[in-house]
Amino acid sequence: MAQNNLGNTLELLGTRESGTGRLDEAAAACRAALEERTRGRVPLDWAMTQINLGNVLQTLGEREPGTGRLEAAVAAYWAALEVFEESRATYYVEITRSNLARAEALIEERRR
Repeated sequence: MAQNNLGNTLELLGTRESGTGRLDEAAAACRAALEERTRGRVPLDWAMTQINLGNVLQTLGEREPGTGRLEAAVAAYWAALEVFEESRATYYVEITRSNLARAEALIEERRR
């Protein structure tokens, strides 16, 4: 949980800065959290961390050219969405779908 919280804090700080250093650190913290918060052991916590990772990657993707980070964000959102749908966590399904739609729209814009 500490790594997840660290990721959230670094993301918040990173969104207030123009660089990407803290956002990169936030992504690393989320990935570290996913090593402990596994889908098999704590699926809903894992899915929440996937959303947090997706959010960080989307912010990074918005700040740089190309679609690599945005595509990684989409993958994280899809992973989370699967768990939330299986768990019938409707509130989180809607949030995840909204995040997913935004990331996919940004990818589509870049490809035009």
